[in-house]
Amino acid sequence: MKILILGTGYLGGEIASSLSKTNQIVCLDHGNNFSDISSKLKTVQLVKGDITDTSLIKNISNDVDLICYCISTGGVVDCIEKPDYYKKINIDNFKQLLNSIENKHCKFLLLSSVFVYPDSEQNFEYTLPNPITLYGKLRLEQESLLEKSCFPYTILRISNIYGHQHLWETKFDNVIDKFISNALSKKDLTLYGDGKQLVDLLHIKYFINILTKIIDKKFQNQIYNISNESRISIHDIGKIVQNIAKNVYGLSIQINHKNTSGTLPNIPLTSSLKIKKDFLWKNDQNIEDEIKLIFDHIKNSKNN
Repeated sequence: MKILILGTGYLGGEIASSLSKTNQIVCLDHGNNFSDISSKLKTVQLVKGDITDTSLIKNISNDVDLICYCISTGGVVDCIEKPDYYKKINIDNFKQLLNSIENKHCKFLLLSSVFVYPDSEQNFEYTLPNPITLYGKLRLEQESLLEKSCFPYTILRISNIYGHQHLWETKFDNVIDKFISNALSKKDLTLYGDGKQLVDLLHIKYFINILTKIIDKKFQNQIYNISNESRISIHDIGKIVQNIAKNVYGLSIQINHKNTSGTLPNIPLTSSLKIKKDFLWKNDQNIEDEIKLIFDHIKNSKNN
């Protein structure tokens, strides 16, 4: 299968790495990560450019079987700080992208977000989306644009992906990696606000596992939640890192709180029952065990 991956950040790069073993992969991006990718992924074709280049998109997508959208869409805070900028990326540029693709037979895989849901006790794919953040609203509108297009699609509403797979030594701008890097450098952990914000953490190896199954299946315009189906507070993540630092590495690290004017929203709690049933997917991660492995990974990368 020939797959066009748009965006080579954390997820795009790891997806390219995993799928390149059995597929022909072409990556389109601004090229910031191309030197790292080309040194490790010899068979992947890297094209420097922008998704707003209509002629480039038309040509590069002409003979692909699948387009995987991994463009950096910002996050909750990004959309608060730069609403117009991220509206342009998520809506205007995305609409232009869809209109530029003349190959109407290719499948389209959109990596969306569980922030399209409200912060309720449980959200299923049939739950009425009611995002409370601008980020969630923009991602939901992006989904709507794809649904109205003529492409066979699959939309993945994803929770917080963390961890390491094959390509990157550390995840970009990730709270767990930041905490661990601080701990190994004997620096205290700083939590903004009270640390009660809830996140749903899904290790990337479980995400890649289900992704490889999805792309091999006929796309029938489906939406799937992919999450760990449980939430943990930022403070509790800090406590796990603090305890591992002390018990495994003999490092005494304090947790400090920094007052902020606002509070970040919880990530909506979602059910992955549908994708488990359709793909016989299992997610048996233990967050504490995974964080221990990330400790070892980051420590080794610092020593090399």
